[in-house]
Amino acid sequence: MSDINGINIKPFTHQGLKDEKTGQVHDSPNKDTAKKTGESTASQVNRLIIEMHLKIKIDSKEHIGNQAGIKKHSEAAGIDLSKLMYNGKPITDLSQDEAKALISEDGFFGVKNTAQRIFDFALKMAGDDPERLQTARDAVLRGFKEAENIFGGTLPDISYDTINKVLEMMDEKIRGLGGSVLDVRA
Repeated sequence: MSDINGINIKPFTHQGLKDEKTGQVHDSPNKDTAKKTGESTASQVNRLIIEMHLKIKIDSKEHIGNQAGIKKHSEAAGIDLSKLMYNGKPITDLSQDEAKALISEDGFFGVKNTAQRIFDFALKMAGDDPERLQTARDAVLRGFKEAENIFGGTLPDISYDTINKVLEMMDEKIRGLGGSVLDVRA
């Protein structure tokens, strides 16, 4: 579980089936569990499905609340979230040439434009306060590390080029404001 700007992000984790008598957690319904608990395998599956639906419902409510909080905070800071999002043709409907154009140097998802959007967002949130900008820089790095973890530890080269460009822009701004850059990458 992590906390980014006061927003809890909880990855989905499989809870397993808990044996009410012993307190042990089993990964899946099976005949041994059924014998120990007296619950049939079908009943275990139904219970697991119900538990999963409840977890999804609770998590969805929490995430929607988080999104509302982000929207409210962004509006208060004068940030237009629509400028951060791609509003073009659905990604799945793009031809290979259209997709290449989007990630080209001047494309919407190109290094320069993506880095600029991230930088502008961080600057809008932090203002001209070097300490707050350093905090935003650290948050960008944490977010990048989370993305790496989510996608198996490695991202495409364009992602590394983008994060390096963002950090370069943020470091330059922090120094320009008289601050010093503390690099938390390890």
